[in-house]
Amino acid sequence: MEIASITVQAEYCFGKQPMQLADLKKVNFIFAPNGAGKSTISSMLARQPIDATQRVNWNVASTDLPIRVFNEAYRSRVLTERVNGIFTMGDTSKTINDQIDALKVEIRDRVSERDEWRDEIGPGPDENAQSGLLGEIERYRIDARNAVFNAHKKVEETVLPIVFGGYRNNKDKFFAEARKRFEEIQSSNSEVDWEPIIVRAQSLSSGKRTRARLPEIRTTSLISATDVAEVGSKSSHGQGGRLTELIQHLQNEDWVSKGREYVDEARGKCPFCQTQAPADLERDLAQYFAGGFDAALQGSIKIENTVKVVAARLENEISALEVALSKDEATENKDFDSAISRLREASKLLLSELRERSAHPTQPIAVSDVNDVVSELVQLVDAENEEIEQHNQIVENADVERGKLVKDGWEAFLSGTAVGIELKRFNGVEARKQGRIAELRTNIEVSERADEEAKQRIDVLQKSISNTSEVAEKINKLLKAMGFHRFTLSSAGESNGGYRLVREDGTAAFESLSEGEKSFICFAYFWESLFGSEVASGVPEDVVAVIDDPISSLDSDALFMIAAYIREAANLAIKGTTNLRQLIVLTHNTQFHHEAAYSADRKSKHRHYFRLVKDLNGLTTVRDDGDTSKIRGSYPLLWHSVVEAAQTEDESDLVRVGVFNIVRRILEGYFKTIGNVKDFDRPSNASPLEERMVSQFHVWANSGSHTIADDIDQTIDVGRTKDFLRMFKHYFDIQGHGAHFDMMVVASDGAGLLEADQLFARS
Repeated sequence: MEIASITVQAEYCFGKQPMQLADLKKVNFIFAPNGAGKSTISSMLARQPIDATQRVNWNVASTDLPIRVFNEAYRSRVLTERVNGIFTMGDTSKTINDQIDALKVEIRDRVSERDEWRDEIGPGPDENAQSGLLGEIERYRIDARNAVFNAHKKVEETVLPIVFGGYRNNKDKFFAEARKRFEEIQSSNSEVDWEPIIVRAQSLSSGKRTRARLPEIRTTSLISATDVAEVGSKSSHGQGGRLTELIQHLQNEDWVSKGREYVDEARGKCPFCQTQAPADLERDLAQYFAGGFDAALQGSIKIENTVKVVAARLENEISALEVALSKDEATENKDFDSAISRLREASKLLLSELRERSAHPTQPIAVSDVNDVVSELVQLVDAENEEIEQHNQIVENADVERGKLVKDGWEAFLSGTAVGIELKRFNGVEARKQGRIAELRTNIEVSERADEEAKQRIDVLQKSISNTSEVAEKINKLLKAMGFHRFTLSSAGESNGGYRLVREDGTAAFESLSEGEKSFICFAYFWESLFGSEVASGVPEDVVAVIDDPISSLDSDALFMIAAYIREAANLAIKGTTNLRQLIVLTHNTQFHHEAAYSADRKSKHRHYFRLVKDLNGLTTVRDDGDTSKIRGSYPLLWHSVVEAAQTEDESDLVRVGVFNIVRRILEGYFKTIGNVKDFDRPSNASPLEERMVSQFHVWANSGSHTIADDIDQTIDVGRTKDFLRMFKHYFDIQGHGAHFDMMVVASDGAGLLEADQLFARS
């Protein structure tokens, strides 16, 4: 993982807000004047933690790659009398090196392939970073978790704290328990109903209070079947005597029978009409009713009295039941109230019918017993007593019953259609994706084993060609190419694989090295170390190279050579063919920046350019130049101003005077540098003013711009700036340097001015 951004906190340099370089690429150039913070940045990067995990989480520059920093501190540390380090490099056997390179390419390819597999697997259950297969599983899990958790809220309130106790405050814990129990009930075909679970939950919620049984209704009938038949039949009697015809005609024998009770009290009067009664009235009445009426009356009264006694006993039983119901809050009294009310109504109706029968003992009356209504109440009592027994059993065995209730409650919940479907869907998704994850992890393990085998093979190959002498020889060749002939590197066997700086006569050279020589030998050492290892026969590790102003005290030849090496390093980092994964270069030298940052690809997506600029407060701010360098020397800046003046429509005095001075500096600097300015004849078809312009250009090109004859800018009207620039181009053509003019215009993004019908077009 390369560095994506650099953040440096240094209030003395950048102010209270940290400096940040964002969106770093494979190759990055940072241009800054001295004192703008280059050393602060490189010094901070040199403090990268050693531990790989800490590197990834480092807030300065997060990366799993080691950062190798070349700066002043590196020069001071490395260039000592004893040069530490053994590098496993060598090219004595091209075949072996080719094999090593091939193995390294294979390792790099496998690393890239493993990164892709790990990306496909994803980072796991972090909700803020849900990607890959694990991220997809997590998103499905969260949806299923929320659905299942919300479903449990619809369960009866009495059941919730008992069945789901300990899980209701944590969705993840609830979902995990639901999944575990769902797996357990998959092999079970039992169906659990919520209704008895709710009743059992209510019992467990009663505070361990038992309930008293309801008193039973033992009186199940008020009248026997014989009495029902008796009451329902018509009684017959003799109907003798002389009053028979009258009573039968009036059909009022019940009324006449009642009147007999008042004969004695009437004192000789008729109890019916209050006239003087016949002397034989009482005898005639007794004669009429003696035929069976009295017997029927006594029978009816007896039946009525018997039923009253039984009804009173039944009422006592009902009252006792009502008292028990009033004391038991768990009973649903509504059903009992209705049944009791119907039973009392049936009892009252029966007694009323029997009173009617006693009033008319010879008339048949159809009556109904209360046994059917009693049976309904008895069933309610029996059912409630059964529930009371179950309740008492639960209360007396609360711990055991609670466990059973929890098990049955979860089973009823998970057997629900919606919850079961949700869990089955998630289990299916997880199984499919975990299968792919297992396959990818197996691939990663196989790939890592292949890397270990390749590294062991590289180690064997490295041991056959690596020694310190070869490394010294490579650095010595570099020194020779740079013109450093006064000293060389020598392997020092007594120093356990180190090197010594020696003169041609073998004497030590360290104390007599110039600053430029010291700087270059340090850079050469750093360059070789980038592609080597710090342990014998080790495999070079992938690195990020940070190079901070490597040209201190160097002459121009060395500057160009180091710049060339940095261009090579940039190309290697972009191609990815070596262990150099990323390059960061910091410099204050414009010439070195142009040389080192040069690329034929002017806008490469793999390059990023930054500038550090000091403001009026002395603090440094960052300018992000994107994929194009904005650093130019003085001469290119002059040409850039010419192109801007040619492209602008503004011909103010400021623009006019400014462009005249710029043209003077270009002519003086360019033609005096190359020399050989030729005289010329008057241009054909040129106006006197144009001829004077060209002549003035010739003076500037020869003797400099600062002469008394300096008032050409006062004789050109506003609106003639474009003509002035056109003659400027014409002068380069006259001198035979038109190609240079075109090159500088194109380099300053003014190629369009050279096209047909444009300001600098040629006929």
